[in-house]
Amino acid sequence: MKCPRCSSILKPVEYNGVQIDVCPGCKGEWLNAGELLKIVEHHEEVFTPGEIASLDAVNKEIFTNESCNHDELNCPLCETVKMEHFNYGTTSGIILDKCPDCEGIWTDKDELKKVEMVVDGWKSCLNQDLKKYGSILKKVELQEKQDLGKTISVSRFGFVNAILRQFCD
Repeated sequence: MKCPRCSSILKPVEYNGVQIDVCPGCKGEWLNAGELLKIVEHHEEVFTPGEIASLDAVNKEIFTNESCNHDELNCPLCETVKMEHFNYGTTSGIILDKCPDCEGIWTDKDELKKVEMVVDGWKSCLNQDLKKYGSILKKVELQEKQDLGKTISVSRFGFVNAILRQFCD
């Protein structure tokens, strides 16, 4: 596969137990469908509070940096399909590209590490949120078990639901 950014040939590498493709030129990373979820679910590295807090400055830079190129990129797997931009986690400020056909995700240099930092920030708030919302979570879980035909989730991220349920049991 060719890099959608600089056309270099992508090289397969193992990243946190998942095989992804990395561009040797621009250092972007291609993740096939479902690989980003596997990476964040099994992410073990814990960033310091200072590193997590530094994301605010990084995110501000994302929106003001002229070298940050959010142009239309073709999917390296589907080749002629234009990828769509999306903001990871809706509000993180980390803009990734996703193929609407194969659902693969392109991350520019260091964006995957930023995603992991955001996930660590979310995880660090879990105990505080559990104290505040634990009784509500238990009620939601009971309702979820009763309404098997419905999809009720506290979070759109499955790993967050799984972790919160472990605390409730």
